[in-house]
Amino acid sequence: MKKLYHGTIADFDEIDLSKGRDYKDFGKGFYASAFPRHAESIARRNKKIAIRRQEFLKKKGLLVNGDAITAYRYNLLFDETIASGLNIKEFTSADREWLIFIMKNRHAKGLIHDYDIVIGPTADAQTSMILNAYQDELIESDFDNALCDKVIKELMPENLPKQYFFGTERAKATLSFDTIKRQVVI
Repeated sequence: MKKLYHGTIADFDEIDLSKGRDYKDFGKGFYASAFPRHAESIARRNKKIAIRRQEFLKKKGLLVNGDAITAYRYNLLFDETIASGLNIKEFTSADREWLIFIMKNRHAKGLIHDYDIVIGPTADAQTSMILNAYQDELIESDFDNALCDKVIKELMPENLPKQYFFGTERAKATLSFDTIKRQVVI
């Protein structure tokens, strides 16, 4: 069993794949991190975004009272023995294949691949800015090798934490909550 962590503002007792969002690195599904601090930073970021959204809606008169927003880190166990029979794609580094894969997923609704689980570097907020800056040029050049190398170097791939994507019910079955289900992130 491998420990994984999920940062969120949602309080839940069961993983629901339909709650995942489109246009993410590896597609619509459930994401977890191998690093607790990474999951906590995602939870804090999501809390800030939700608070700003509430403030905007209040100013527009569309929200009278907003719910208090709490950030959580869920502690999960990933059973790699169950996963052994699944269709798994692992990116060991941020390379050209990884770059093309995340660029295509970030521009697609739903899933554009048939992997149950995808493991690889996280494209974080800093990464998003770089990818957005090069997006048109990458697509127009059909992901030219030299341009991909330039973009990847700017991403500083050695600093990108590993993320785990679970996109199918079979993949979800490899996860269980740890005895400490969730912790509030301060």
